[in-house]
Amino acid sequence: MSADLPLIALILATLTVSAMVALFVIKVWRHRRAKAAAFRSAVYIGALGEIVSRLTLPAHDRTEWAEDPAFRETLVDFLGFVDGAERDLLVDLAHRVGLVDQFHAELVGSSREGVRLRASASLAEIASPSSRSDLRTALSDASAEVRISAAAGLSILGDERDVPAVLAALEGEDRWAAERMADSLVRFGAAAVQTLSNHVLIAGPALIPVPNHLPIVVRVLGLIGDARAETALLSALSADDAWLRIRAAAALGHPWGQRVTRALLKRLVDEDWRVRAQAATALGRHNDRSTLDALSRALRDESWWVRQNAAASMGDIEGGVDALFEMLDDDDPFAVDAALAQLMSSGYLDDAATDPERTRLLQQLGRPYLLEPGAG
Repeated sequence: MSADLPLIALILATLTVSAMVALFVIKVWRHRRAKAAAFRSAVYIGALGEIVSRLTLPAHDRTEWAEDPAFRETLVDFLGFVDGAERDLLVDLAHRVGLVDQFHAELVGSSREGVRLRASASLAEIASPSSRSDLRTALSDASAEVRISAAAGLSILGDERDVPAVLAALEGEDRWAAERMADSLVRFGAAAVQTLSNHVLIAGPALIPVPNHLPIVVRVLGLIGDARAETALLSALSADDAWLRIRAAAALGHPWGQRVTRALLKRLVDEDWRVRAQAATALGRHNDRSTLDALSRALRDESWWVRQNAAASMGDIEGGVDALFEMLDDDDPFAVDAALAQLMSSGYLDDAATDPERTRLLQQLGRPYLLEPGAG
């Protein structure tokens, strides 16, 4: 056995050296390949820059460019920095060299998720109407990432006819994917409002249990901020489901009128503190003096978040600072603390020493030091 040891050692040494040589060769090859790709990318950047500056396509279609991954990546990146006529020209170039057709083929025909994802993202960046059909098909792709990317592409195109398809796809997603897909619905903007509003009303906020996607749709309507969504959001605000009411209260922070303001005031006494907290914040954005009494009462709420949100909203409403100072004389110590915290954080105590009544209140609270300059 001992006689075989030198032979074994020689074999191991040979294998080790061979492995090291192979690794070195691979490393050199990868380095040269990356260097070559970087060089080609630089050439393509120069070519695309020339095309954009002259607003003229090459005399001959460079179909061979489409076969080079470096060109594909460079063109897609370039599209993120141009707009108007320059962007239209580069999109036309992508069509002429056959790049768009390649992306279409990869999106619908590749079995590799990464390839389909890159194709959908590229088609989204190119944002060509010819991509609509494939992007809509990709909404049912096996990969959630591809579905989300397809929804993003359709939102960039901005055709309101695609909103129902994206909404239908969102309904079948889990919470994580649905929240991401909702960003695409926000990007549709006003074009999505009617479809989403009708969906909220037809779905029926009284349903038990509420579909998981419905609060997300309500959030989207709030982010878009179109007054046409008012009826749907008010319906959601009166839903039996607490999470739906929470999202609706947050979404109604737009001063659309007294109907919305009155509905939010009712939710200041909602059984769920999270709804009360969101309603208090939303009322601050309405800047309506008539809400100050209700917000003052909310300073006595059992929930810290409701008290703090109500105080912050009072500070944003005309006349609210005076109301906060009045609350310093309240019998509820939690209301006093909420009012005082807001006055301190907002710098409203700086001039308190010039007002005898405010001076009295601070002295009564045992905090005369807050009258010193800069103490607030």
